[in-house]
Amino acid sequence: MSALAEWFRRLSYLLNRSRHEDELRREMEAHRAMLSTPARFGNALRLREESREVWGLVWVDNLGRDLRFAVRTLLRSPGFAVMAVSTLALATGATTAIFSIVNTVLLRPLPFAEPDRLLQVTEIHQSGSVGPVAAGDLQAFRDQSVMFERFSGYELATRLLETGDGSERVMGVIADREFFSLLGVAPLVGRTFAAEDASSVVVLSAALWERQFQRDPGALGRTIALSGNRWDPVQRRSVIERRELTIIGVMPDAFQFPYGASATFAGAQPEFRTDLWMPSAGGRFGNVTGRLKAGVTIGAAHAELDAIEKGLDVTAPGPYRALGVQLVPLADDVRGEVHKSLWLMLAAVGLVLAAACANVGNLLLARTAARAHEVVTRAALGASPRRLATQFLVESLLLSLMGGVAGVIVARWTLDLLVKVGAARIPRAHEISLDWTAFAFLLGVCAVVAVVFGLAPAIMAARTEAQDITKTSGGRSTGSLTFSRLRDGLVVVEVALAFVLALAVAGVVRELSRLEKADSGMVTDSVMTVHMTPRIADADYTAIADRVAQLPGVRSAGFTQMLPLQNWGWMGDFHITGRPREDRPRIELRSVTPGYFSALGIPLRGGRNLTTGDGLLEPGVLLVNERLARLHFPGEDPVGRATDRGTIVGVVGDVPQAGLNRPVEPEIYKVINRDAGVASDLGMTLVVRTDGPPEEIVPSVRAAVREVNPVVALFNIKSMAQVVADSLWELNLYRWLIGLFAVLALGLAAIGLYGVISYAVASRTREFAVRLALGSEPTSVARLVLQSGLRLAAGGLLLGIVAGLGFLPALRRVSTLFIPDAVTFAAIVALLLTIVIAACLVPAVRVACVNPATALRHD
Repeated sequence: MSALAEWFRRLSYLLNRSRHEDELRREMEAHRAMLSTPARFGNALRLREESREVWGLVWVDNLGRDLRFAVRTLLRSPGFAVMAVSTLALATGATTAIFSIVNTVLLRPLPFAEPDRLLQVTEIHQSGSVGPVAAGDLQAFRDQSVMFERFSGYELATRLLETGDGSERVMGVIADREFFSLLGVAPLVGRTFAAEDASSVVVLSAALWERQFQRDPGALGRTIALSGNRWDPVQRRSVIERRELTIIGVMPDAFQFPYGASATFAGAQPEFRTDLWMPSAGGRFGNVTGRLKAGVTIGAAHAELDAIEKGLDVTAPGPYRALGVQLVPLADDVRGEVHKSLWLMLAAVGLVLAAACANVGNLLLARTAARAHEVVTRAALGASPRRLATQFLVESLLLSLMGGVAGVIVARWTLDLLVKVGAARIPRAHEISLDWTAFAFLLGVCAVVAVVFGLAPAIMAARTEAQDITKTSGGRSTGSLTFSRLRDGLVVVEVALAFVLALAVAGVVRELSRLEKADSGMVTDSVMTVHMTPRIADADYTAIADRVAQLPGVRSAGFTQMLPLQNWGWMGDFHITGRPREDRPRIELRSVTPGYFSALGIPLRGGRNLTTGDGLLEPGVLLVNERLARLHFPGEDPVGRATDRGTIVGVVGDVPQAGLNRPVEPEIYKVINRDAGVASDLGMTLVVRTDGPPEEIVPSVRAAVREVNPVVALFNIKSMAQVVADSLWELNLYRWLIGLFAVLALGLAAIGLYGVISYAVASRTREFAVRLALGSEPTSVARLVLQSGLRLAAGGLLLGIVAGLGFLPALRRVSTLFIPDAVTFAAIVALLLTIVIAACLVPAVRVACVNPATALRHD
């Protein structure tokens, strides 16, 4: 207690030392007396410890004084404070939002037990394609592998859940009983699969539990009814099966696996969720995940599975024969190709942050120069260079923290918007939030930013000499010249960063324009698309297409297995009669009804179209696209040629299936009932061409479908124009985000240039007044100001061009979207020069209008 009281007594002395100078002097004399006694060594150690306490109190006192002074200074300059804080809020907020996404998707471990030991397993076929693990191979891996703890297979499925007011389409997973134990995640309520469970149990997601049962624990043990497709090998067609399943557990709110259950059918299913998990009754799985034993490397595991694969008695035909396995860390499989886009976004927003630092640093330098008299006065009164530097660093830290607090609001708004826009495309989107990591990152950014833009003013203040008081009336010292050059350098950096960002957004806009104008091989105007599930009888598809085609305002209608531009295809191969048996080219298979081609405006290039009766022929007939005809029938007419998949009766135009910016693949089209098992869970998509706005016929289409088959669920209804726009979502995201960053950087560069030129004009007012008084024309004086700005802009453009050219090799490895051309370079240079001239024009006009007599009299 006595020690604490003594500490507070000394703190009170320090805070009020002007009234306690005599007592402090007596204390120091006592310290000297202690050192003169025989026990001076022990006294010296005690004095050293007391001095540390005193200096600690002094440091706290000085920090408090600096903070109070910084607040008063900013309140006296509200315009400067608002501009600096707003700039930092936009930059730090945007940076934190993008970092939160990058951190969640790319850096944060998956929320499973020891996720670094989880691998996604696929097989490499003889054809070179990568596909699912065969059922027999998976069992062999389980029996023979000593490097894996366990394997789990699972399959995606869609089902119709019967509810009190109808039915709800849900995303399900059919998995083996090792599924949850492999992931190592405990249920929120109840239990997960056990080895003895029948296939009539189900585990729900927390979201479905809340929607259907309001999170009632009593839901355990109750049954739900699901309807879905099942392939009947006897009837050789897909049939609808209704099953009642008993609820045994509910998974936690954050649990999501597989991530993006709809990603297998990207674009067709907008739901980015999994609603329930069901145990498998046996069969082949489309996905296999394995857990390594502790200490096992991926290389060793890969060698083991390859050896097991080669030792199997392979019975799969030619191209489907597995030659080896491919192992990918589950985290890499989850994030897919999106990591390139996210790193580009983080790099772009980092450039904006750098521009903001340069801008605020310039503002602080100009403000420090304007406060030269204050700094010199404080130095003359005894303030040390360290104290002056500390004062300016505290001011910059206060500004940075204020910008960071405001940046939290910007980050929250930006993050919510990005997650909403990209939820169906960004894996782990439901996990993205402003957590402690994001706040720690923001705090670190604020600290670094404070040091970066506050260091130069602090050094400038620390170098101030008391004798410089005589120079504040107009002279220019070497130090002021040095920091004037630093301000110019910061503007050059801002212009360069703005140029690089503008160059990037120009490349994206150019690529978007090219793709939007590119020939897609189809006519998308006045076309409506409607997805239907579950799979129904083939005759019903024909009946629905005929019924819809007869509706008023409808020109044609047809079904397809999957719409173009939705990044999915059923891969296969085929053999052309008369060619070597081992020659089996890879192709994509499409199941359609005859009206599909006219509904989507796909032209017939040769031969005839499909008819409904073609589906009854054996082995059937088919259409091929132009790409297949060019590759496999060069210089000859493919019509009439026989293949093991049927006789070619026509050639249709090429249509990009995976994306407008991706090459067209060889394709085969067959009447739907020739491939009845294709995409049974996904169902089919109805394409309707109308005479007017396609949205107007949606109610009529719904009624026509219900008349033929009231069981099907209609979903994801959108125009074909919207489908095309959705396929360009990544480019549009680039355009808006990088475009916003470029606008911010251009604005910061313009503000920085305006501030530097304005300050230069203000500091040279006497010089310009003398020039005018001696007969110089106002236009020549204004020209000097413009030339100063253009010199800075030229330096920035040169630096930006060098940086842009230097980044080209790295950009080519990431994306071809940002590769500039001469026209783009010229356009960006012209834009920046226009902004530079506009920023310099106001100071130039102001100096041209200076009255020499007034300026010299005030000076």
